[in-house]
Amino acid sequence: MRRSPLMLAGIWLLAGTQAPAQTPPETKDAPEPARPSLRAERITGAPPILDGRLDDEVWAGAEVSSDLVQREPKEGVPASERTEVRILYDDAAVYVGIRLFDSRPDSVVAQLARRDNQIYSDWVHVGFDSYHDRRTAFVFGVNPRGVKQDLMVFDDRRLDATWDAVWEVGTTIDSLGWTAEFRIPLSQLRFTPREGEQLWGFQVRRRIARRNELAFWAPLPRNAPGDVSLYGTLRGLGGLRSPRRLEVVPYSVARVTRAPRQAANPLYSPSDYFGSLGADLKYGLTSNLTLSATMNPDFGQVEADPSQVNLTAFETRFEERRPLFMEGGDIFRFGLGEGWWGGEQLFYSRRIGRAPQRRPFVAGGFAEVPDATTLLGAVKLSGKTASGWSIGVLDVATAEEQALTVDSLGRRGREVVEPMSNYAVARLKRDFRTGQSAIGGIFTATNRRLDDNPALGFLRSSAYVGGLDARHRFGGGNYELKGWLMGSHVRGSEEAITRTQRSSVRYFQRPDAAHLDLDPSLTSLSGVAAGAAAWKIGGGNWRGAVDVLVRSPGFETNDLGFQRLADRVSESAFVAYEQFRPGRRFRRWRVDAFEWSQWSYGGERVETAVGGTANFQLLNYWGGHGGAEYYVEALSTDALRGGPALRTPGKLHTWLGLNSDQRRRVSGGLFADLFLEDETDGLSFQLGPTLAYRPSARMELSLGPSAAWNVVPWQYVAERQAGGKPRYVVGRLDQQTASLTARLNYTFTPDLTLQLYAQPFISAGEFTEFQVADAPRAGRLAERFRRLGEGELVRDPTNRAYRVDLDGNGAADFSFPDRDFHFKEMRSNAVLRWEYRPGSALFVVWSQGRSASDPDGGLRLARDARRLLSVEETNVLLVKLSYWLSR
Repeated sequence: MRRSPLMLAGIWLLAGTQAPAQTPPETKDAPEPARPSLRAERITGAPPILDGRLDDEVWAGAEVSSDLVQREPKEGVPASERTEVRILYDDAAVYVGIRLFDSRPDSVVAQLARRDNQIYSDWVHVGFDSYHDRRTAFVFGVNPRGVKQDLMVFDDRRLDATWDAVWEVGTTIDSLGWTAEFRIPLSQLRFTPREGEQLWGFQVRRRIARRNELAFWAPLPRNAPGDVSLYGTLRGLGGLRSPRRLEVVPYSVARVTRAPRQAANPLYSPSDYFGSLGADLKYGLTSNLTLSATMNPDFGQVEADPSQVNLTAFETRFEERRPLFMEGGDIFRFGLGEGWWGGEQLFYSRRIGRAPQRRPFVAGGFAEVPDATTLLGAVKLSGKTASGWSIGVLDVATAEEQALTVDSLGRRGREVVEPMSNYAVARLKRDFRTGQSAIGGIFTATNRRLDDNPALGFLRSSAYVGGLDARHRFGGGNYELKGWLMGSHVRGSEEAITRTQRSSVRYFQRPDAAHLDLDPSLTSLSGVAAGAAAWKIGGGNWRGAVDVLVRSPGFETNDLGFQRLADRVSESAFVAYEQFRPGRRFRRWRVDAFEWSQWSYGGERVETAVGGTANFQLLNYWGGHGGAEYYVEALSTDALRGGPALRTPGKLHTWLGLNSDQRRRVSGGLFADLFLEDETDGLSFQLGPTLAYRPSARMELSLGPSAAWNVVPWQYVAERQAGGKPRYVVGRLDQQTASLTARLNYTFTPDLTLQLYAQPFISAGEFTEFQVADAPRAGRLAERFRRLGEGELVRDPTNRAYRVDLDGNGAADFSFPDRDFHFKEMRSNAVLRWEYRPGSALFVVWSQGRSASDPDGGLRLARDARRLLSVEETNVLLVKLSYWLSR
């Protein structure tokens, strides 16, 4: 199902907040609403010792604030337990001391976990809007056992949980409850020094786990349109100077890989040894602007992508997991739209360092291709100026990659499989009206050094995309208007631009698309996209949005962005009602109704859907969600992969999810998803139970088995020429998939953790009942396809192919491959992480992978699991040591 981002808005780690933005500090356009305030005291002597006891004399002179207000479960009611907050500062850091009283100190929930993990526990978080722009905040949290969390809030309600800072905290559990004592270096915050008193936004959030209670120092209503804009005020800061911010993290990496035997391959080596040195650098050009650089970055501790079998025409999008691109990535966010294609981006960092795009063919020989493209270095400038400008510039260079080859005569050689490339992105945004309005722009560039190498002629030599966006909030911040305009331009050889025109993004070769024209002589292609949306994002119980989006056929962003489709005009709308206050049965609930439609530029209606969703939480903290949507009959411009549009049947999609009380030692959930197609027995069904178990405060185990059944009566198989015209062959696909995701986390201390991960995956598919699409736009499904009978279709088991004799003369008019498949894969790893001093870490990582495929289209779980375990594995052992230096 495709929903607008507001429909998919979830809960975050820091409260059910939604997303923050940025604004000029200390603007005076709007009157300051009444908010709680707290005065920070300057330290004149020795700073407190971070032992979590708050018994240092310096704390006695600090102002105390203690009034927190519930958001959950009883909004607006004073917190059930008292919380006292004190703040000190000196020229180097801000200190926050918090006494969290608890009438039942033996019931304080104190789990151990790795840093930044979301676990069931009591928590306290402090947030600093040090820009004082009411849009951006730096948040630091800790639980009673000293487990740390940090994140950045931007656009007033959006989260960047990948942001990491170097800071310290001490905690203690005692007979009165527990305490937390923070030391946050000024170098980890961003602010503009000024004469006299300086005001910052400030927030405290407390979670009492056993009561599922969430309370705030500056009240944050459930229907608030933002988060940071409702922070309280931190007073008393004065004489702050720009800290000298220079951080260098040198690191060394050693890795050994043992791969399965390949006796006939002369390039095979049973063990591969690798070692390297690198460094990350951060330098504060000003108090608000940071220059980051990395040399020879390493991503060895990153978890593998989940396994899957993709039978669609479109690319799979994977989440970014590499710290270099995750940290501070919020400033480069520029979506290709909300609504239907929400989630696509002009900047998709997984393009950088991808696997080489060329696979050399050596007849009778072998080729050894690198797994990824080497990053030579990266430079990033990011931050926000005192006048409200947000700036982000990133430039990355990647190396030329070569494959080692051996031909049938034993001659060795090298072939270029990925050219040396440069990727750049620049983002600029200006906030107005205390962050209520903003305008911005983005520019991305990709340049490849192809050197007239004909083997690389399929790649575009350059690609440029530019965009403008604007937003405006009104009605007390409860309503928002947004708009964006983008243009793209790509260049390359005739081969590259023809390939661009023929790609699944646009299919210019479609024979029935009068508005599309495939021109093989082109060496460039340009396009535009635009959109506008109106949202109700806060206030009251009602939410809603409408949007309109257009993309011209030539619009292309996939060199540095992620885009599935061009040639589209779409509209979508939704309305939702949410009840925040507990009733007789429900703690909260929400219902949505939505619709959307899409057309090609030629006026073909390619999709229309209507539906609704609901989610709820009961008073006992069990919850669930579900929904249904119906897709009416429409034209698919991609079902025949560049062939004519195919009229597709209507289908019903419904889903249901349930979860138990997450506070319990044992908790679980169940998810079911079902598609049913009109006119056929086509269906897709997925069932996924989950189980989580916490046997102790140090250990957590989770299991997520999944099973899926997929029946597609008209799955695309091949296009072949016969009788002077193209023939589009489809078949009935019966696919079964089984997988299991298992995780075990063990925490020795908050700074020493062990994570284990394993995912076995098996998927098998069988094709039968082959048909030719003779009249793809016919009114009845039976008229669109012609079944290939026994006399016309002959299977050739030797070559794993089918021969087709349409005219019955005994000679094959065309053939196509047998698409039956059976894919098995298992990925696992173990990561030991020790943060032996703030900002410095040792990683010891073991990973194992095994995979195999064969033409058997049937799935037998026990047999296939045994076969998977018998497959020879690839083992990798990696050790990485980093050391944080700062001045």
